[in-house]
Amino acid sequence: MTYDTIVVGGGFAGLRCARDLTAAGQSVLLLEGGERLGGRAYRRRSATSPSLDVEIGGAYIHRHHHPRLAAELDKYRVRTEPAPEATVFRNRLGPGSHDSAFPIPVEEAAEAEAGLYRLLSDAHRIDVEAGLDTQGLEDLDVPLLTYIDSLKLPPVTRQLVLSWGWNMMGQPVTEASALWALQFVAAHGYSVLGVVLSLDEVISDGTTALVEAMAAEVPDIRMQAVVESVHQGARSAEVVVRGGEVLVARDVVIATPLNTWRTIRFDPPLPPDRASVVAEGHGCRGLKILVQVTGAPEGISCTGDGVFPTLYDYMPAEDGGRILVAFTDCSSFDPTDREAVEAAVHHYLPEVTVVGVDCHDWSSDPLFLGAWVSPKVGQFSKVHKALGESYGSVHFAGSDVSLRFPGYLEGALETADRVVEEILRKRQDH
Repeated sequence: MTYDTIVVGGGFAGLRCARDLTAAGQSVLLLEGGERLGGRAYRRRSATSPSLDVEIGGAYIHRHHHPRLAAELDKYRVRTEPAPEATVFRNRLGPGSHDSAFPIPVEEAAEAEAGLYRLLSDAHRIDVEAGLDTQGLEDLDVPLLTYIDSLKLPPVTRQLVLSWGWNMMGQPVTEASALWALQFVAAHGYSVLGVVLSLDEVISDGTTALVEAMAAEVPDIRMQAVVESVHQGARSAEVVVRGGEVLVARDVVIATPLNTWRTIRFDPPLPPDRASVVAEGHGCRGLKILVQVTGAPEGISCTGDGVFPTLYDYMPAEDGGRILVAFTDCSSFDPTDREAVEAAVHHYLPEVTVVGVDCHDWSSDPLFLGAWVSPKVGQFSKVHKALGESYGSVHFAGSDVSLRFPGYLEGALETADRVVEEILRKRQDH
């Protein structure tokens, strides 16, 4: 059988592509390499509180910034609720900082304003629809630490920006790209606070509720089907699945993470500019770590100079304690080292007792090979928009190639819309 479209990858981008192409009358096969759908949105039983479900991947929504995701939730009547509110603060940002939501001391206000004004001016140079490689932004594609130091921020403000930069980039600030951090600011209405405050709602019954609702409208899904190669011919493409099975379609959608593309052999090969980035892979090694503790107040939020740049409340644990969320990266921290976890938590909360740790290392997972997208310095000022552009009968979707909201669930849905439009327009033209 020859399908109209084969979709590779069962995350939100793949599900939306498969569902919408099916609804348009296409014959579609969705191939998922793992044992579950949802991609880097992953809700499962807690390793420390087995009666609870936890999100170990992407989970947040902001209705203003994420209209496609909000529409999907409303379509299937999936409930949301406010994200846990931060009410108690423990900041480690240096002398003069305050344990409050806005820890910058008054005496730093003028210098902080001047530095952040320049940051916002640089962010305003970015058109989030155009691609970072088309706008002459190479001067901003430098290590984030170098850029932040050039702003000449006073010490508390500098540490606050460094901490949130590390949190958002998923790699050390010596390696992360300042251009990518500025892209985040641009995407959130050219607002620094917009990035932080985008963690607004969570899905009450978890991301799985939306995944299952979308999957119910995709009639042909095959699990544990790892794609090894895609061969394009004059009128169709062959998709070779591990084990040797050959499947044929008029179009193929690659909706897997960017770092996994190097495990797929493309024939003909991808153009050299794209192939170089695919072979190197982006640099995010982010870790989202769930730490169960006793003795922490509800609503705790910590930001500072620890190996956990941020640590905040997530939900109550079954033992009456709390489950906290920490962010760092796997090159800087080993979440299996219990003593290291305790030291990292005690940096902010010396009075708590660590009960257990739960984490999924996306970088070592062969179906992902990285957490959310975060380029290395020099990558996306050279090749960015082209990564998501179609190549013959092969199309590319997923949050990693989103221009407006890369790394977010909204970005995955954004790229799915683009690919569906490409394929349906192609059908009309032929």
